[in-house]
Formats: sequence, C-alpha cells, structure tokens
Amino acid sequence: MNLIECLKSFTTVVENNSFSAASRLLNVSPSKVSKQINWLEDELKMKLFIRSTKQLILTDAGKTLYEKAGNLFEEIGDIQSISQNKKSHLQGKISLYLTVSPAITFFTSLGIEFIKLHPGVSLEIIAGSDHASFFQHSFDLSISFEPIRYPNLVCKKLFSVQRNVYGSEAYLNRNGNPETAEDLNQHNCLINTLYGLQNKWILNNKIIHVQGNFQSNNACILKQAAAAGIGLIWAPHFTVMEEVEKGLLVPVLGNETSPEIMLYAIYKNHKHKLNLINELLAFFCNKVSELGIIDL
Repeated sequence: MNLIECLKSFTTVVENNSFSAASRLLNVSPSKVSKQINWLEDELKMKLFIRSTKQLILTDAGKTLYEKAGNLFEEIGDIQSISQNKKSHLQGKISLYLTVSPAITFFTSLGIEFIKLHPGVSLEIIAGSDHASFFQHSFDLSISFEPIRYPNLVCKKLFSVQRNVYGSEAYLNRNGNPETAEDLNQHNCLINTLYGLQNKWILNNKIIHVQGNFQSNNACILKQAAAAGIGLIWAPHFTVMEEVEKGLLVPVLGNETSPEIMLYAIYKNHKHKLNLINELLAFFCNKVSELGIIDL
C-alpha cells in the first residue's frame, strides 16, 4: 500500500464523515478505501475510528493522525507550488462551490472571465441548492449567503447587496405598477421557499406579507417565471442584471429599500492554494465594484 494514498483516503473520510462519500470523491471503490484504512491501522498499530451504523467517531489517535496528515499535505502542496511561484502567471486548479442559487450564473460568468485571463488556472464549479449537502462536496472555495462556521474552514465577509422588486413589462402592463410596498398585496408575487423569509418581503424596514400562485426553492426558476410575465420577484440586482439589460425585467418600487444581505467566502486554509483563492476573491470584488453593484 502507498502511505500517501492511504493518508489521503483517511483525511477524505474524516472530512466527509463517510467511507462511501470519500470513495466517490476519490473515484475508487468503498472497499478500497476500507482496505486502506485497515492497512493504516495495522501499520500504525492503533485504532483510528470508532465505527457504528450511524456515524464515524475519530479516536484520539485518529485526531492526532488527521492533524499530522494535514500538515504533511500542506508541506507537499508547498513543494509542488515552488515552481509555480517562480512564474509570473497563476497556475493550479480551484473548486468553487456555489450554494447561492440566484448567483450561480453571475459567479459562473466571472469564473469564466477569470480563467480566460489566467489560462494556467483550471476551474471546477459545483452547484448546490442548499447548505444541507455543504460537507458532501470537496471544494476549495464556496460563496454563501450564510456564514458557515466549521473547524479548518475560514469564513469571511465578501460584499453586501440589496434586494429589489422586479417584473416584466408584460406583467406590469396587465396589472399596473405597484406604487408602494403595501401595493404588493394586490400583486402576484413569486415565492422563494429556500430561505426562511419565504412570503415575507422586507421593504423600508417593514415586513410585507406577499402571496402568489408560483413558488420554487430555486431563484433561477423564479427569475424565469418573472421574465415570462407570471409575477414579481424580490431579488438582488446582480442576479438579474442580464435580464434587466435585455429588457426582460424592470425594477419597480425604486424608492423602497431592503436591508443589505451579506455574501460570505468560505474556504479551506490550504497554504498551497491560498494565493489562488485570494486572487479569485479579489477579482470577484473588483468586478462587483466595476459593475456598480456595490461601492466597495
């Protein structure tokens, strides 16, 4: 058995709390991962996990090995990045996990632009609809509306945005323009069921209880329905910029304001990828500022 491969399997099992999840991420069979862990335990003469039908619990020896293995992979990453650091251009692979469904298209466009500027960088985008599956994926960087606190993860504020109400010209021609936030009670409002607010839209520090005949847990679906003239949506401006530019959606209630919502960058503190992560985050923030989405 290869010690490095076995340690990689071990750390992947720990980080995903599952042999089967680790095997999927590593593209090997669950039986191979199990054999690698058994080999490690035999070689080191120590038990690494307490196994039960519901969960895996690290032993004290397992915790020590996980910490030391993490340090080892950091050093290996540093060695691999020596030649890259001597070059003036960025190189490496970064996995970007997006749980912010309304922003998937926006950050995908920025990611594509980033790798065009840096041909030595390869990008993987993993799209998720909620945080329940957050730890089922192996990623380097995630963008989230919620601060995820977890050991070995860095969570920092990226930028904040405001939401506005949008609708299509066809819908507004049929139903009229709402003049105040209270007028939304007379309109078909499309409900996002993913987040806690759902039918509670906050405008001018007031909670407006809205209703409508269309709902989804995916903001892209709601945006499509709004553009088709079904009703009004409440969404951050940067998530509907393309539709507004094409005339598919227009802002309504221009004088009404919503509380700012923060986007967070969440990433693993891996030294060999930190430079690449910071460059990508800086690029995101610069583009947001250039586009006038928010004054950074």
